[in-house]
Amino acid sequence: MGEVVVKIPEKLKERMSKLSWIDWASVAKKAISERREDIEELEIRRKVAEISEIAEDDDREVKESVCEAVVKSIEETIKSGKKPMTIEELDKLMGL
Repeated sequence: MGEVVVKIPEKLKERMSKLSWIDWASVAKKAISERREDIEELEIRRKVAEISEIAEDDDREVKESVCEAVVKSIEETIKSGKKPMTIEELDKLMGL
């Protein structure tokens, strides 16, 4: 398994030390994993936005793999029970 070193402010470290029963490595792993999933979802949504902006009379083919990735992502989100991000949340995250 890989290793990552994270530097945090001393005050935060002191506060974390007061909660010694918490496995901070597990907390960090879960947070990183969830953030990675969010970023992957954003990438898929960006691709969907690009596809949806293609004019109807544009005769370029949309790669089937992109469409399949979008469908797979949506299905996995639904199966996991995780609430899919709304368009408004995406716009806010992207600063639109």
